[in-house]
This record gives sequence, structure tokens and C-alpha cells, in this order.
Amino acid sequence: MQTDPADHVGAGIEAAGHAVQVVFTPLDAMPIARDGGIDCIVIDAYDPRVRITELARQIDALPDAPPIVLVSSSPHAPEISARIGATAFLLKPCDPGELNEIIDRIVRGNRPVRRVEG
Repeated sequence: MQTDPADHVGAGIEAAGHAVQVVFTPLDAMPIARDGGIDCIVIDAYDPRVRITELARQIDALPDAPPIVLVSSSPHAPEISARIGATAFLLKPCDPGELNEIIDRIVRGNRPVRRVEG
């Protein structure tokens, strides 16, 4: 049985002491995000199952929108990150420790206000 890379990322975040819910589609993610209590959302920008701009708009429309951390292999990751209002981005392959450091900063409240651009 092949494991999805998202499961590996989730396991690494969980090993750093964070609670994790791994989902594979925006359809699965939005009900969880709407329920609240989410400190951040990590999105793979080039996962074919995710329309990132639309997902970011839906997240931003939530009353207490959690920040987005973008993970991408695209050389356009900085532009994509700015367009969706991501709090941070990492280029793949990324260091799991760096991702956990970003999540730790977000959880401690060191995050800017974000807004999705058209």
C-alpha cells in the first residue's frame, strides 16, 4: 500500500507535538476549518486535487480564518504565496524542521494578518 506524501508531512508535524488532521480535498478540509480550532493549514500548491486560489478564498471567508502555509515545488511559490495571502511558504523538498518552526511561530501567535488577493 502506497502512502500519500501528505501523510508523511502530517506525521512529522505530529511528531513535533502538534495535533494534525490530514485531508486530501478542499471538500474534506472546509468542514474541519469551519468548525474552528485550527491553528494553521498547510497546502501543497501543486496537488492536482486542490484549486488553491479558491480554497484560500473559502478559508479567508471564515470568521476566524486560520493562516495558510504554502508548500510548493514551483519556482513561482513566492508569487502564489502572495496571491493567496499565505503566512509563509516553503519550497519542496523542504526541511521538516523548518516547517515545524513556522508552525510553532504561528501557534505562538507570531503571524501577520492575511488577505486573499483577487
